Amino acid sequence: MKGSTELNKRQRHTDDKLRRLTFLAKRYKQAYLIQNALLRLSELASTISDMREFYPAIHNMVSDLLHAENFYVVFYDSATEQYTPQYFSDEKDQLIIDQVPSSAFSSGLTGYVARSGKPLLCDTEQFATLVKDGHIEAHGSPSAHWLGIPLCRGNQVIGVMAIQSYNEKHRYTESDLAVCSSIGGHTLTALDRVKSRELLEDTVRQRTRQLQKINSSLQKEIKERTNAEQLQVALYRISELTASSSDMNSFYRAVHQVLSGLMPAENCYIALLNSDRTKLTFPFFLDQYSPPPRERPLSKGFTEYVIRCGDARLINNDTAAALVEAGELRRSVAEPINNARYSTSWLGTPLLIEQQVIGVIALQSYEQSYKYSETELSILRFVSQHIAVAIQRKLATEQQKRQQEELERKVFESTRELRQTNLFLRLQVEERKKAEQKLFYEANHDALTGLANRQMFLQQLKQQFALSKRQSQLNMALLFIDLDRFKLINDNLGHHVGDAFLIEVSKRLLSTVREHDVVARLGGDEFVVLLTSLMQTTDAEDVAERIIDKVRLPFFLQGQQVTSGASIGIAQFQSEHTNAEALLRDADAAMYQAKSMGRNRFVIFNETMREQMLQALSIEQIIQQALEKQQFTAVFEPVLCGQARNLMGYELHTRWQHPQLGTQYDFSQHITDAGLLPKIEQLMLQQACHHLTVSDSNIGLLTVTLSTAHLQQADLYDQLKQQLSGLEPKHRLCLAFTEREMLQADNAIMTPLRQLKQLGIRLALHNFAADAAPMGLLLQQLFEFVKLDATFCRQLPRSEHKRQLLQMLQSLAVSYKFRVLADGVDNADLLNLLLAEGCCFMQGKYVAELLSAQALASSPSVVFQQLA
Repeated sequence: MKGSTELNKRQRHTDDKLRRLTFLAKRYKQAYLIQNALLRLSELASTISDMREFYPAIHNMVSDLLHAENFYVVFYDSATEQYTPQYFSDEKDQLIIDQVPSSAFSSGLTGYVARSGKPLLCDTEQFATLVKDGHIEAHGSPSAHWLGIPLCRGNQVIGVMAIQSYNEKHRYTESDLAVCSSIGGHTLTALDRVKSRELLEDTVRQRTRQLQKINSSLQKEIKERTNAEQLQVALYRISELTASSSDMNSFYRAVHQVLSGLMPAENCYIALLNSDRTKLTFPFFLDQYSPPPRERPLSKGFTEYVIRCGDARLINNDTAAALVEAGELRRSVAEPINNARYSTSWLGTPLLIEQQVIGVIALQSYEQSYKYSETELSILRFVSQHIAVAIQRKLATEQQKRQQEELERKVFESTRELRQTNLFLRLQVEERKKAEQKLFYEANHDALTGLANRQMFLQQLKQQFALSKRQSQLNMALLFIDLDRFKLINDNLGHHVGDAFLIEVSKRLLSTVREHDVVARLGGDEFVVLLTSLMQTTDAEDVAERIIDKVRLPFFLQGQQVTSGASIGIAQFQSEHTNAEALLRDADAAMYQAKSMGRNRFVIFNETMREQMLQALSIEQIIQQALEKQQFTAVFEPVLCGQARNLMGYELHTRWQHPQLGTQYDFSQHITDAGLLPKIEQLMLQQACHHLTVSDSNIGLLTVTLSTAHLQQADLYDQLKQQLSGLEPKHRLCLAFTEREMLQADNAIMTPLRQLKQLGIRLALHNFAADAAPMGLLLQQLFEFVKLDATFCRQLPRSEHKRQLLQMLQSLAVSYKFRVLADGVDNADLLNLLLAEGCCFMQGKYVAELLSAQALASSPSVVFQQLA
């Protein structure tokens, strides 16, 4: 007994010693962590000089010690009681921090720590108690655990540093609070060191800028003295050229070389008045963008302005605009004769002989970065005096030359043989001109219609675009025209009828526009019309309506009547257009919008369409991701016999269940544009086959709509047959193809259709009578079901013609053994009308509501059993 007591005593002593050692180990570990944190903090204060890098470094350091994915630092100004976030990283409230007012921090846990000046370790229960007692208010996303310490300079609280956790598994302890308090106490010291270094570097940068400014002033003074010396040398050189040049051409070239050493002279010319002072000639001309001009009459250009003033002028963009407004200049004629580009700085001085102006010497710059100055104007004024003296000597020489030419003319008139030779050469030149004109016409016009082709149209569009840019009052519009059913006409009636159709369309287009408007054929059935000098913006709409009315009229081609239509996109010229191609692109986009809205109409382009184009690209990317994640699911619409209220089966539709966008139904156009329609159809067919395999046979017929690409492309058709190979029984599946795609496809798809029918798959023709109601497709006895277009069915009550077509289809159905199914039955009146006409198979909103969902799911498909 005594031994047992002694043993228990030793055991308690050992446990006490173990607890003390464990406590000391935790204390040493905590001290070691704090010491390492302070060393890292000291290292940060020594290496970082930018406050934008300091706070993320502090966050990384704290994250290495604690769970601190959510960390922020807020400064507090006791004088104004304002809270300013310095750094904020939060997994939930990161996006709204810029919208959080200072009062939110003041009334929250941050303000509570700032007011109390004490560290705080708060969980959800303590947080609720503080809110209930009125010490704080709840802001932002609720955290599972929160830890905050005050940042003090002396006895004054200047901010709060806090971390928080949204996960109950990550909770902070008193040890974590001690570590944060130790770090926070030294953070301000490190912060002051970083700010001091940042201030020092800013002072160094300012001093460097001052030294650079002084150095720039010295360099400018050196440059001015160097220019003065160069100018002195140039003046002596020009004086020597006046006496030493052997002819005017060499004199002009030598003067240009001297000017090039004084100022930019890449673009220089000399203009002289003719004898009667009505025209300008250019004996010397050098320009980056224009060839040497010919003699031209006087106008209101820069050259003529200097001649009228009789003094040198420096003209920049602002000066030119003021002169144009005053009526002194007209910028439609660029200087000199340069319709393609305007100078940004122009320098000109008159050439004077006995105080009379005989011409002008000018320099010009096309670069925005360089403008001539008054100093350069003075230099050019001096040069002009020496050039005028040289020209005076040249006049006497020219007089002698004219006398010699007069003598040569008389000799030429007395030589008949030379005249005949010249006449023969002229005839050859004329023949060559005609050949060139023919080649030009063939290269710039469409061989079939005679209209301008794409090359010529783009050239005229660019010219008109440049003119409209210079003269904003000239309204311009572009019409992009696409003909409806051209491929159908070309394939069914032959290419000769298609060519005759295009020729007749071109004639009708020319009859709707003015003589100066441009009509062109871009290729195929695409035409464009360029309307210029429009009085009102609505004029383009009037022209588009005339074109639609003209094209809508029947065409009588080689004994056959053909009908068509036109989809037109209109793009009005706007100052925001950067080039002519942008205008053509906008008109093309508007045309596709018109086709998507039902064709045979026009649409005016607006900025919303450009945004829709960009959104369509984004939606296509989202659809690609949705296909990879298999977010497309099947929706089953019941098909009933309206008279007997019996279920025949279901039609499968595709639904897109996106996590963020929600349920999407109208996305077929985006899928088609992205080329993803066959993949999604394969996915829906896979779900349909699986449903038929696991479901009761009483469910009836299951219809899946496919595109004709599965019949036209060998790889898609092989995948289709592979999917159907394991389906049993196959007669419960019906594959449907739309009328429009069947008409657009070639006859090669008939073979795959017959193969599918031989496999036991049922076939259906959907959206019948949506466009043309082709009876030839029904007479081939491939389709067991023909579903009428929903719009066609809704028009039956008010269209006698459509009711007659329905009666004819019912008669054909009896003869060729197919069943007519009506879509879009949304009310009782339409259902009763269809029943009265003998059409009992139907689907639509009203039909689906006749029976509840549970009843449809449980009721056997009596009609399908009869069909089977």
